[in-house]
Amino acid sequence: MGKFCSLWCLIGVCFLVACSDDDRRQTRIPAVPENSADIRNQAALEALTRAINQSGPASAYAKRAALYMDLGKTDEALADINEALERENNEGRYHFVKAQVLRKKQLYDDGLESALRAEGLGVNTPELYIAIGDLLQHEKQLDRARFYLVKALQMAPYEGEAFYLNGLVAAKSGDTTRAVTFYKRALTLKPRFLEPYVQLSIIHSVRGDYATAIAYNKRGAGYFPNDPGLLYALGHIYQQTAASDSAYFFYQKALRLDPTMVQAHFQSGLVMMKLRNMAQALQHFDQVVKQAPQFPRIHYYIAMCYEQFREWEQAGKQYALAMQENAADQQAYYGYWRVQKRKMYGDATDIPYTESPVAPTRPGQVLDTTRVRVMMIQPRSRFSRDSTRN
Repeated sequence: MGKFCSLWCLIGVCFLVACSDDDRRQTRIPAVPENSADIRNQAALEALTRAINQSGPASAYAKRAALYMDLGKTDEALADINEALERENNEGRYHFVKAQVLRKKQLYDDGLESALRAEGLGVNTPELYIAIGDLLQHEKQLDRARFYLVKALQMAPYEGEAFYLNGLVAAKSGDTTRAVTFYKRALTLKPRFLEPYVQLSIIHSVRGDYATAIAYNKRGAGYFPNDPGLLYALGHIYQQTAASDSAYFFYQKALRLDPTMVQAHFQSGLVMMKLRNMAQALQHFDQVVKQAPQFPRIHYYIAMCYEQFREWEQAGKQYALAMQENAADQQAYYGYWRVQKRKMYGDATDIPYTESPVAPTRPGQVLDTTRVRVMMIQPRSRFSRDSTRN
C-alpha cells in the first residue's frame, strides 16, 4: 500500500512540474530585439521615402526632415525641410522644423528668422517658445529671450529645458545666484538633463566651492559617463585648484571625445602656458583660431607664446591683430610696443625706458602697424598674463 501511494505521489509531482514548465512557456515575455529603435526609424525612413517617390507631398518631406534631425543628420534634414517649404511655404509647422534644424547646426540667426516666421504663421506651442528663447540668448538678446521663456513656462510649467535656459539667461546677465536656482529646478523636473550638471559644476568651481562642484559633476557622470562637457567641467575644477596636470588630463579626455570643443583647446593652452610649455600651448591656440577665428583675446595669447620664443615678428603681428579686435586692450598694446623694442635692441640687453608710446585715446582707434613708429616710454604699470578665462 505504501509503494502504491508513493507511485501516485511521484506521478502527481511530475504532472505539476510539466504544467509549470508549460505555463512558463506560455507566459514568457519575448525578448525585445536589439536596436529596436533603429529598426523602427529605418522602417519610417523607408515608408516616407516611398511616399516622396510616389507623389512628393510636403508633409512627407517635413516628417522625414524631423526624423533625420532626431538621427543627427542635419544636412539631410535641412535639404528635406527646404523641399517641404518649396511646396508649401505658408505652413508654420515646417518653418518650426527648419528652425530646429538650424538651431542644431548652430546657425542661430537663420534659425531665429525661421522660428519667428513659424510664430507669425500661428504656431503657438511651448516647444516653439523654448526654441525662440534659446536662439535669442545665443544672439545676446537676453530680455526678449526671457520674455519667450516666460511664455513657454506659462503653457508648460514643468518643462525642465525652459528653466535651464532661464538659468543661462540669468548667468549671462551676471546673476549666477538666480542661475543656480533655475538649474536646480531644471534637474528636479528632469534628472537626466546633462547641461545643468555641467553649468552647476563650473559655477561652483568658479565660486571656490569645489566639493559641491565635484558632487554635481559626479551626479551628471552617473547618467552620462563619457560626456565631454562634464569632463571639461572637471578639468575646469582642477584648473581652479591649481592642479594643472589633472586639469590638462581631463581637457584632453574631453577633446578626444569632441575635438571641436574650442573652449577645451583654449583652456588647455592656458594650462600649458602656466607650465611654461609654450609649444604645446601654441598648438592648442592654433586649433582655436581654426575653429573660432573670433574667439576673444586668442591673438593676444598666441602673441605671448611667440614672444617667449623670441620670434618678435610673429609676436608683433599677433599683438597687432589683438589690438584690431579691441583697441582698448592695453596688454596687447604694450606687448606690441615691447616686441618692437626687442627687435630694435635685441634680447640681451635691457630696454631703455626713455620715452613713452602714444596709447590709443579714442574708442575704436586702431594702431596701424605699417605706418606708426612706436616711441619708447617708461610703462606706468607692470603687466602679467591674464588669469584663466571662465
